[in-house]
Amino acid sequence: MSSEPYYRKPREWVKIVIKHLEHKMGIKIESIYKRVANELTDVTFTYQVGESDPFNHLSNEERSQHRIELRIMIEVPTSVDEFDLEALDASCRIEREICNQFFSDDFNHEDAELVSNLPSKFAPELGVFARTITMRQQIYVGPLED
Repeated sequence: MSSEPYYRKPREWVKIVIKHLEHKMGIKIESIYKRVANELTDVTFTYQVGESDPFNHLSNEERSQHRIELRIMIEVPTSVDEFDLEALDASCRIEREICNQFFSDDFNHEDAELVSNLPSKFAPELGVFARTITMRQQIYVGPLED
């Protein structure tokens, strides 16, 4: 949970989810957006913030709310034996860590919703195969009003 009793910005939620997954799985998850291209030599995990559905009204507690989509991509070099199954195993493990999670904080969001777990890239010429897990969660931003 954040050091604040509430989220000030949606990015705080993204960082909590990533930190939870990194801790539980013993992996590193970086942004999918890179300033330079890196050659894929091992299984890698990246994230991308997807759609953010704004709400035109405040929550019952008078806080702003957002329904945010987060995507976790697992990329596996095609040089790895059974690269497609390696990606499947890793993606299913991430699913189990996300399913119905409140990330130790049921005050600032609803439970996590798994949306999909799909193959997302097969580029044999680049030597990469990928799967992407998509989740959504409704979060509440800002302090409760007195």
